[in-house]
Amino acid sequence: MKKLGVFLFLVILISSVTADVISVNSGGDNQLIINPDAYVEGFFSCVPKTCSYFGYNCDSWSDGCGLTINCGTCGAGFTCTSGICTAIPVTPGVPGGGGAGTPSGVILEIIPKEFNLRMAIDKAQTEIIRITNKGTSAGKLFITQSNLNGLVLFMNESNNIIDSIDITPGETKILNSRFVAPSEAGIYTGRILIGGEIVLVTMNIKTKLLLFDSNIAVLNKDYLVGKNEELKTKVTLIPLGDQERLDVLLNYTIRDYTGKIYITQSETVLVDKQIDFRKNFDIGLLPLGDYIVGLELVYPGGIAPSSAHFTIVEQSPSGFFGKLIFWLIIFILLIFIMIVILLIKKRRDRENGR
Repeated sequence: MKKLGVFLFLVILISSVTADVISVNSGGDNQLIINPDAYVEGFFSCVPKTCSYFGYNCDSWSDGCGLTINCGTCGAGFTCTSGICTAIPVTPGVPGGGGAGTPSGVILEIIPKEFNLRMAIDKAQTEIIRITNKGTSAGKLFITQSNLNGLVLFMNESNNIIDSIDITPGETKILNSRFVAPSEAGIYTGRILIGGEIVLVTMNIKTKLLLFDSNIAVLNKDYLVGKNEELKTKVTLIPLGDQERLDVLLNYTIRDYTGKIYITQSETVLVDKQIDFRKNFDIGLLPLGDYIVGLELVYPGGIAPSSAHFTIVEQSPSGFFGKLIFWLIIFILLIFIMIVILLIKKRRDRENGR
């Protein structure tokens, strides 16, 4: 009887433990990081993590199941920092002074300001960036990348590899960005820097044999999320080819454009036809700035990733108008109550006058 009681106690204890662990970022700031606890999720079985799951692209790391995964090495001019290849700071020389920012008198218009690419492993594609000088001075623009080492090359209209362009007032230059997908499926983020301007980049790399596709969309107005609001998304899971009932793993991540992952969540879903559902995220103590919410649909033999951009602001427009409407309703109710009180008082005064 005593052994039975101990067994029931352990069952209740295990069932009450959640699979997420909340910890303060070891970097010493106030950023909140939420990561799944491998000891809880792997109590009965261990699911090894990949480099793309962690967002790493260099050095060797534990896969959470007692083995080591190699996430690659950094090229020349880059160093591995916390699993991410980052450029070693260099200040390019510019005739007449200046650094890597936008030269004085040059006002840039960059189109587009963001790329969200869907590619298969080991494939490549070229995207065009239009750079227009709206200013009154000519200048040299240095073109670099952050966290996209080996994933993007920059070429001029003659397809020659370049690292800078000269631009005159009113001139528009075409920059061909050649994106090369790595051999491992997952979500990769980074930035293209053109002078002092930034183009945000997300690469959703899927396996060649695609049995499922996924899509995640941000529902917050203008993709802006207030610090005290939830990130609202819509998830679509699409089986391709012959439909069959299959359990798939959904890995959610929220990361910035340096590749740093702040929040991870996982769930298993049975898919036999297209599924649409809403999913909200508590962004907690994330600082202001640009982020992506990523979804990796994992099934036997493949990964189908997708992602969407959002920005954390002090207060989103929807939050402001929501509060405005709330206080407007309160004001109308107060006016209504005052009118009712005055009517009752007036009626009583007439009755007393009789």
